[in-house]
Amino acid sequence: MGHDDADVRRTALVAAIPLIEHPLLTQHQAELADHARRLLATCTDRQHRDFVLDALRTWGHDISGLENESDIVARENYTRLRAARAWDGNWTGGSYSDDPPF
Repeated sequence: MGHDDADVRRTALVAAIPLIEHPLLTQHQAELADHARRLLATCTDRQHRDFVLDALRTWGHDISGLENESDIVARENYTRLRAARAWDGNWTGGSYSDDPPF
């Protein structure tokens, strides 16, 4: 995470987040959270920001001071979309009703 290239640091952080959920690695969440806060200070990529904010929220961090206006709008839009789809009887909450063809 100490690489000179910001893209490398961002990619390393995004790759490390799912791995840190392993019980033997959760002790490193605080260190990773510091890197996540630094990423949020500079990153404008919507997917990366959402992924990092979700991770921090899951780890019990208060993200209210880390969200920018774009994050709040995206979260509200996503909430509205989920609510609208919940009314559609065909929506299964993100899963598929048909078995895969293999």
